[in-house]
Amino acid sequence: MSRFSGRLRSVLVCTALLLAAGCAGAPGATSVGPAPDLFEALPPPSPPPTAVPTTVPPSRGTDDDSRGSTNGASSASRTRSGVDWQPAYSFDFDGSRLDTSVWNPYNSVGGFGHGYRRPSAISVEDGLLRITARDDVTGGMGHRVDQKYGRWEFRARLDKGRGFGSAILLWPETENKDDGELDMMEVPHEDRGEAHFVIHYSEENKLAGTDIRGDFSQWHTFAMDWLPDRITWYVDGVKQFETTDRNVIPKVPMHMTIQLDMGPFEEWIPAPDATTPEEVNLEVDWVKIYKAPREARR
Repeated sequence: MSRFSGRLRSVLVCTALLLAAGCAGAPGATSVGPAPDLFEALPPPSPPPTAVPTTVPPSRGTDDDSRGSTNGASSASRTRSGVDWQPAYSFDFDGSRLDTSVWNPYNSVGGFGHGYRRPSAISVEDGLLRITARDDVTGGMGHRVDQKYGRWEFRARLDKGRGFGSAILLWPETENKDDGELDMMEVPHEDRGEAHFVIHYSEENKLAGTDIRGDFSQWHTFAMDWLPDRITWYVDGVKQFETTDRNVIPKVPMHMTIQLDMGPFEEWIPAPDATTPEEVNLEVDWVKIYKAPREARR
């Protein structure tokens, strides 16, 4: 899901969110035409493909099983791709407030033009980043640093609740939707039963991606490798999607955004109703960003 200037999503990009969930086929497939309508763009749910685990960073030492567990990783997070990713940024959210020197909290109209995004919706406590939707106020934030190619990893969960959906993604430095968008965790449905990975590309907003089933109200680790010749998506250390189509791969620097968006937007996110909880929280345990070594950027 994308934003307009000032990190605010545009109506066009909101239209893209439909895609942000949309996927153009089975894992590894890419679309070949303009984006179809919402659910027509989604492939039928399928079991995770046979895949190779990749190393993911360790959790922050919690004994709370609700946050899950991960395998250990080297400081350079070397994956099966053979790339020695170089650590660039690490956020454990251990403080008491958001570091606005590196994160830009939104203060704007909400996603799809509904409600408002306010900095007050963002909190840091108990070692977590939390974006809380209450009534017509929700929130979002963008990393202030853009980079071209790399690896992004994070552990996150989203409360169940009708009318709100998560969007953790990369958005181009140019603020031009035609330069692409990489949606790493789109969870729109109120039961949180599917997570979508979507690449938006070209002026026609074509799509590539996949979706997987699971309970995404629980903690899961997401990771994405972005290189000149491939993009790979992992959930809980298992590769779920990869494309080597260079027409799909963005060619401009991008930055991470973390958003909790409010519906309605067609069939993608319905409007809140009487069943919607008083609060819906998107929580992030940690974020790790790596740069690709020079030889891998060619």
